Amino acid sequence: MARPKKNATKKTASVKKGAASAVAAKKKAAAAKKKAAAAKKKVAAAAKKKAAVAKRKIASAKKKEIAAKKKAAAQKANEAKKEMKGKVAAVQADLKAAAEELKMAKKRETVLIKMAASKDAAVAKFVEKWTKKQLAKLDKGLKPKKRRAKRKKKAA
Repeated sequence: MARPKKNATKKTASVKKGAASAVAAKKKAAAAKKKAAAAKKKVAAAAKKKAAVAKRKIASAKKKEIAAKKKAAAQKANEAKKEMKGKVAAVQADLKAAAEELKMAKKRETVLIKMAASKDAAVAKFVEKWTKKQLAKLDKGLKPKKRRAKRKKKAA
């Protein structure tokens, strides 16, 4: 009857083995769960990092775009300033030329006024002299002429 003993021991051993394997299986499952959770965490962390990097890239791109827009606006403003400066310079040059022209016109006007005054004075002086001459001629013509006595020729 040795055989039944063997069976009995085997059964107990196998039962123990089964219980041990169940515990081991549970441990394995728990370890696998932990590994899976750790892997998930790693994947999530990597995804978070990727998202953060992408966010930074987007922010950097936005900053660059804003900087480019500012630069373009500043350049446009500078060009507009240059254009305005050119226009202002042209207007100033025109103003200067007009002022010079006005100055010359004033000088010319004063000279013409002086000339007209001296012309009037000269004409008045001439008319006065001429009138005197004419009156003198008239008076001379009205006066009786003095006749000289004719000399008698001596008879020789």
